[in-house]
Amino acid sequence: MNGIGKSERRPRVRGSGPADAGLAEEASRLIESVAEEFDIARREHSFLRGKITAAQAALALLDEELVGFGYWSAWDAGRFVSHSGLVVRPDLRGIGLGGELKRCLFASSRERLPAASVMSLTTSPQVRAMNLSLGFRVVSLDALPDDPEFWKGCDACRNVERVRSEGRRCCCEAMLLDPPAGKGGA
Repeated sequence: MNGIGKSERRPRVRGSGPADAGLAEEASRLIESVAEEFDIARREHSFLRGKITAAQAALALLDEELVGFGYWSAWDAGRFVSHSGLVVRPDLRGIGLGGELKRCLFASSRERLPAASVMSLTTSPQVRAMNLSLGFRVVSLDALPDDPEFWKGCDACRNVERVRSEGRRCCCEAMLLDPPAGKGGA
């Protein structure tokens, strides 16, 4: 078993709120550490503090230490929601924390934007498999919002210079999950 043994405590996953603002720097450092290995955009703690205080983040805590994180953003007047920055500390991977964080993000974003299509950009085989198991489908990048602010998020990816020099917008695979039947959406 990776990370924790059966006798050790399991991290607790929950949604964020204003009282969690102090975890923003830790979240930024966690994303930074994972960005060295995976294609994930780095985020400043000030940006993450906004997501955390707006209850647009999922936290995995082992005691009081942040060991997993993810956040969501709305795009195109709420027609789309992106789940981003999904990270788990390396020694705790493989125990299902990523899925728990993703389900927490779903609950939060679906509660506030039930008619939104959920989108994901990834190069991670693990995230791809998780998304497919949740009903996501692979789409072209053109199926995602054209909002320049959305694509500006890619500027913090380690591959941005190479990808843009090749005339491409992004190196990730785009995935989309339509809203539940009867909710409308994109």
